Amino acid sequence: MTSQIIYANAPHDEAQSHKVFLEAHFKAQNTPFLAELFCEDELKIEHAHEIKRRCVLKFLGQKAFLIAAPGLNIFAQNALLKILEEPPENTFFILITKHPSALLPTIRSRLPYTNKRTKTLPPPFGLDLRTCDLCALYQYLQNADKQYNQEDVKVQIAALLEATKQAGIRLSPATLAQFDNALYANALYLRPSYNLLPLLLSVLQERG
Repeated sequence: MTSQIIYANAPHDEAQSHKVFLEAHFKAQNTPFLAELFCEDELKIEHAHEIKRRCVLKFLGQKAFLIAAPGLNIFAQNALLKILEEPPENTFFILITKHPSALLPTIRSRLPYTNKRTKTLPPPFGLDLRTCDLCALYQYLQNADKQYNQEDVKVQIAALLEATKQAGIRLSPATLAQFDNALYANALYLRPSYNLLPLLLSVLQERG
């Protein structure tokens, strides 16, 4: 078993059912197994510290951490990034949330995912990245300052990342890291245009 992301309409229910599945799987293999459940409305930094503390405890078998939350604090995610990349021996992580936008791009880029949600169309980004120019970008940012609240900007950041894939724009690691920085800035209520402008300029530069 390896670490993965699961998108589900009801993260807490999915965590419980996936725990049952894993227990049956390892029982059939006659392998000792321990599942640690962390079901929260929002995963916070104190939860991340507890997960890091518990994941290094010795266990003679496979150990899984099922982390289920509709929202995951970006500081908690950043605290978990290292152990997600390099988990302790015989340990894996299952992150369960509703939407890709709940997770940092650096986490999404490192873990495979399964989508168990009822399929819905993702929200479109406000620009056509294949054809937009600086004038269109300026108009979009003006509207963003007038129309978008913090949650709207979070959705737009995720929509922009998806739009780059649809447009066939390959992002460098440095640009991908900017998406993480934008989510941090958004958590601090930075003005939408100040937050989105560096991302858009980097994307247009990589579009060529």
